[in-house]
Amino acid sequence: MPSARIAYRYRLRFLGWLLDGHVYLREAFAHALPKAIRRELAVNERIAEVPFALRALDLPRGARVIDVGSRWSALPFELVSLGYRVVATDIAPFPVQGAGFEYVLADMRTPPFKQDSFDGATVVSTLEHVGIGFYDERRDTEDDIVMMNALLQIVRPGGVLALTVPFGVSGVGRVQRSYDRDRLGRIARGWILDQVHYFVRRGAAWIETTEAEASIADSAVQTEAVAMVRFLRPQP
Repeated sequence: MPSARIAYRYRLRFLGWLLDGHVYLREAFAHALPKAIRRELAVNERIAEVPFALRALDLPRGARVIDVGSRWSALPFELVSLGYRVVATDIAPFPVQGAGFEYVLADMRTPPFKQDSFDGATVVSTLEHVGIGFYDERRDTEDDIVMMNALLQIVRPGGVLALTVPFGVSGVGRVQRSYDRDRLGRIARGWILDQVHYFVRRGAAWIETTEAEASIADSAVQTEAVAMVRFLRPQP
């Protein structure tokens, strides 16, 4: 999902049915009938999450990085463009391959990688879906913790994990869970928490905020606030 896009709002519902998916025809109608079709800027949490993940890695060119939950993400392409050696993973087939990174079909609760395989990892808007039973049939309330423990094994000592999750009042919706301080503490066990930032939705924008303000958001159904965390794997 792109971090920002133009959304179209139709005064008459049948126009959406008629025009969605027909870019040139829709633009022609928008010019001819400006009151019938309205353009709006639609921005989601990726606008804050992706820049954070790219900064948080802070690894030299050539470092080996794994991106978890890559199916609909442009992040593997961005990581490759920064000079990283990238492995993209998901439980569903990746739509584009041969684009400068390796794709591995994998369930990262039981990763098919050797210990200490990676210098860094990115998990952007992914952990909250693990164990919910929406993207796969497996349902287990502890599966996100299982995945974090697995990542602890495949990221080398001193390596980096950039993680983003919905934050606010603890809860579970049909698609995702919302994390609070306690749940963040549970998934952080074994890692060094190096830094954490909070962003909250304000209209069409996302702004950095405090933990206290983010903690009252209701993000179980739709993400209204995010926690973005940089973890380090401890050195022996």
